[in-house]
Amino acid sequence: MQINEILGDCLFPVILGSNTEGHACVRRMGKEYGAPCTVLTGKRALTLRFLPDVKLVFAPATLGDEVMLAVLGSLCDECGFRLPLLIECDEAYHSFVQRNRTLLEEKFILRAASDILGGKRF
Repeated sequence: MQINEILGDCLFPVILGSNTEGHACVRRMGKEYGAPCTVLTGKRALTLRFLPDVKLVFAPATLGDEVMLAVLGSLCDECGFRLPLLIECDEAYHSFVQRNRTLLEEKFILRAASDILGGKRF
């Protein structure tokens, strides 16, 4: 077993946004680590529907903070012993993450899409 496969079993990636960078993060997590992803989006994200191991959750960036935190909390409860990784891909979620950074850091490892994609912008 390779280290990437072990990491894939340990990670629980939650992606904020289904834009191009969100798609690239899903592909990278799947291809390199074999980690299934949960994507929070307010869009239809048709192309993500056809990728294996992708769970779509309707949670647009316009949701109130309390509701968004509740959604993320329920996802965190699903992760079991895996490391919850929250990846901000869509700029629309940026202000939510900044306002709630302290609460989010209690439950998630926070990363930007550029951290996952090696600084590449799509």
